[in-house]
Amino acid sequence: MQKKDLTFLHKTYGPDNYANIKAQIKQDKLSVPTMAETVSLVYSALNLDNKFSHEIIDVLEHLWLWTFTGTLFTPNVTYIQDDPEIRGGIPYMEESDLIKKLENNDPAVRFAPVGYETKEMSSYNLARNKYIIGLAGKEGAEKLAEIADKYNHRPYLWYFKTFNKSVTKVSLLGADWFKGRRLYVGSLDRGFVKFACAFGKTK
Repeated sequence: MQKKDLTFLHKTYGPDNYANIKAQIKQDKLSVPTMAETVSLVYSALNLDNKFSHEIIDVLEHLWLWTFTGTLFTPNVTYIQDDPEIRGGIPYMEESDLIKKLENNDPAVRFAPVGYETKEMSSYNLARNKYIIGLAGKEGAEKLAEIADKYNHRPYLWYFKTFNKSVTKVSLLGADWFKGRRLYVGSLDRGFVKFACAFGKTK
């Protein structure tokens, strides 16, 4: 649950890659938004009618929104971390470090056992998806389901299917027309694509 008010500034960063946008936001002495915070921003925008809210939805529906929550996919467990460090221009997440953080109850780190539903699903199932809850929290997952219901088609979870290796990805939100207007939660990119934007928030 979000326990504090969030304040985003009316400036669109991007489109650009993950590392560049993070650097631009930090340069302006702002914080990057996690998945949960980005969900709250989109949820509020869909329920408002002003220039800023229209701009947010325009980015959501025509580009993508970076969310600064990383995922380390492994064969058995999916680890999730808010604002992971960047090395070589991409997010860096090490399993042993994440396990230590989980043992120390670090709220920035969560996990989901593999086997959660992926690809197209109902908004009901989206709100109860273990990975989605790990990404956005229970409240965020419920808000995502409500956002999904604004569109004609069922929401879609892009994901990285692991085999015998581990790989780190970052998450995006979108509602483009690729498979019909619907909400997408994307966890396929390592941070290199340059067609996503973000909004900075006050610390």
